[in-house]
Parts: sequence; C-alpha cells; structure tokens
Amino acid sequence: MEKHGIGTDASIPTHINNICLRNYVQLGNNRTLVPTKLGIMLVHGYQKIDRELVAPTMRSDMEKELNQIAKGQLDFSTVLKKNIEYYRGKFTFFCEKIHLMDELFESNFTSLVDSGKPFSR
Repeated sequence: MEKHGIGTDASIPTHINNICLRNYVQLGNNRTLVPTKLGIMLVHGYQKIDRELVAPTMRSDMEKELNQIAKGQLDFSTVLKKNIEYYRGKFTFFCEKIHLMDELFESNFTSLVDSGKPFSR
C-alpha cells in the first residue's frame, strides 16, 4: 500500500484488519498476509470482469486527486462529478458481468442453487 501511495499510517492497519476479518487473508509467519481461497477467488473474479478494479493505481490515482484538492490545486466539485461518473460506469459494467463472478465461485465453492442464497445479487 505504501509503495503505491495508498492509505495513511493510520488507515493501513484498519484495512489489514478488515481483510483479515472478511477472511480474504490470514496472518502467516513473520506477519505476512497469506491469501485465502476466498481472497484468491475474489481477485480472479474482479480481474475477469475488470482488471482495473484490483490495480493499485485505481485507488492511488483517487488519493492523488484528494491531495490536490486539499492543496487547492483541483476543484472538489469537478473531481467529485468526474469520479461519480467514472465509478457509476464501473458499477454498471460490473453488474452486467456479475455472472462471470458467479461462474467462478460456483466452480470452486457451493453453488448458489445448492446454498439457497443469492450471494452476488
């Protein structure tokens, strides 16, 4: 995260705690993070639908813009409008392709039909 300028010293531990609690990773030896099967499947699913969603540049670009707003170099309203339009497009595209995530999970976990729970909808 630090390498890509994502998060702050205060937010990084919270992020790591969240991904551990959600069972995306487990703590390994020497405080390393080891992806779980669920974490790996999620990354593969996001990559299958939109590779940019798991790229660190997506988050770091937004954080750079936020820093530029704080310095008075960019206008808040302009950045907000641009990002809402951008992420709305990402969300719409993702929803249209969610079946790809379902297919990936069903090949590795209990199927939606067998579980009786609509995980992705």
